[in-house]
Amino acid sequence: MKVLITGSNGFIGSHVVRYFKEKGCYVIGLDRSEGSKNDVDEYIFCDLYTEQTSELFDGVAERDLPDAIIHLAADMRKEPYTLDVIKNNCVGAQRLLELCRDRKIKAFVQLSSQPVIGTPTACPVTEDHPLKPPTVYHCTKVMQELLANYAYYTYGVRTVSFRITAPVGPGMNPKTILPVFINKAIRGEDITLLGTGSRRQTYIHVNDIAKAIFCAICSKDAQGVYNLASHNLISNKELAALCIQLAKSSSKIVYSGTEDPHDDYRWEISLEKITRDTGYTPEVDIKDAICELIAFYSES
Repeated sequence: MKVLITGSNGFIGSHVVRYFKEKGCYVIGLDRSEGSKNDVDEYIFCDLYTEQTSELFDGVAERDLPDAIIHLAADMRKEPYTLDVIKNNCVGAQRLLELCRDRKIKAFVQLSSQPVIGTPTACPVTEDHPLKPPTVYHCTKVMQELLANYAYYTYGVRTVSFRITAPVGPGMNPKTILPVFINKAIRGEDITLLGTGSRRQTYIHVNDIAKAIFCAICSKDAQGVYNLASHNLISNKELAALCIQLAKSSSKIVYSGTEDPHDDYRWEISLEKITRDTGYTPEVDIKDAICELIAFYSES
């Protein structure tokens, strides 16, 4: 199998590249910078919102085209960059979909975001949950889902949009909650929680994200929007305690005294649809993910 992976130098992209290479795939990496090429077989430097995208495979024989495009690149900036975010995300996705149409590339898989629903009001959250995007970035993710579905029913391009929960693994943003908890535990510092620490999140390891993408490309039944999560539902308080335990730390859990408006949130995600259509089942337990990150940060 030959695949084109956009955002191949990013946190999720680098892990997806590694997973597909281990599966014996030929990987073409694409990014907007000339950074590390992450052991891809070919590398393309391209701004997706420009006309360069439509020219990517000019002169390439049909037999040498990729079997699928995996679109992971995204502009996640907030104010005051909202116009750029709309341009980069929506125009970029549409240009890739038109490339699939024009070059007869059979499958297109992209990452959306579970928070496009806003506040979870049903448990577990299914793909039919009402949408209320909290930022312009999340609005662009909804638009990308619509564009992908349009490409399917208009051009016949098989498209999959994955609404992912909180991704974890080596190389993740160190300012997010799990790395903060782990690094405090490693240093023996107190871990401070907002509110009661009862907010419950589902964390998914990047290897499980890569696995789901692979399953979606291989399964002809996969089409449309899917939740992509794991069984790692855990409260902030439980997460902090687990980090302390696994790091064998002397850290204590303390409370800031500040209310957390998200205390009652429960991001329990239904995997029924993705399991039915792709055969995907998550593999990485939250304990294993934490131990991996403890080792990663201890060595860095």
